[in-house]
Amino acid sequence: MKIALISDVHSNFLYLQKVLEHIDSCGAAQVYCLGDLIGYYDEPNQVIDVIRKRNITCIKGNHEKYLLGDLEYNSDKEIIYGFKKQKQEITKDNFNFLKTLKDEIVLEISNKKIYMTHSLPGNIESYLYDIGMIDSNFLKYCDYYCFGHTHIPSILYKNGTCVINPGSVGQPRDYTKQSSYAIIDFQKNNVLIQKVDQDYEFFSKKMICCGYHSSLIKILKRDKNES
Repeated sequence: MKIALISDVHSNFLYLQKVLEHIDSCGAAQVYCLGDLIGYYDEPNQVIDVIRKRNITCIKGNHEKYLLGDLEYNSDKEIIYGFKKQKQEITKDNFNFLKTLKDEIVLEISNKKIYMTHSLPGNIESYLYDIGMIDSNFLKYCDYYCFGHTHIPSILYKNGTCVINPGSVGQPRDYTKQSSYAIIDFQKNNVLIQKVDQDYEFFSKKMICCGYHSSLIKILKRDKNES
């Protein structure tokens, strides 16, 4: 059995479509999203609609909590986050769907225990760049620890636990200009990061025409030779 992990879509429906097509070709039985469906870009309803239509199990990220009023955020970043605009755009059904999302998922597949959250248990705003931040005692109870938030894909191991970040669908920050997701293959007992090419030139031009903040456009164009 295979499952796919995605994260940090951030209202980027164009990129999500390409990633889901790629996942379909890999034969994953189920897709899980590790938070941040919304925020930043231009199509939150389209993203939420397809997540619901495909029965993709999703958890809350910090952006859902900001939008719902569960967490406060720096109002100076409103021009980048776009929550006021999105709160007006998101349909009532989709808004209520976001309310139903949990902060974490715990499940067992093929006798393996999987824990999913947006970052750290009880602190989804922390950027987990160092897996030493995860409580070793907590990891004793799971075979896989899955998180997002950093937008940087990685597969690491700590005390026998596989710690997975699938990276970002909608705003990759690993200087590759590609979306990423993870596949866990329980039969083969392995994990792979998959990369998906995106038409960032087309999307960037679209964002410029829509008047989005320049930082949201530039971050998509970075490669390893750019800052």
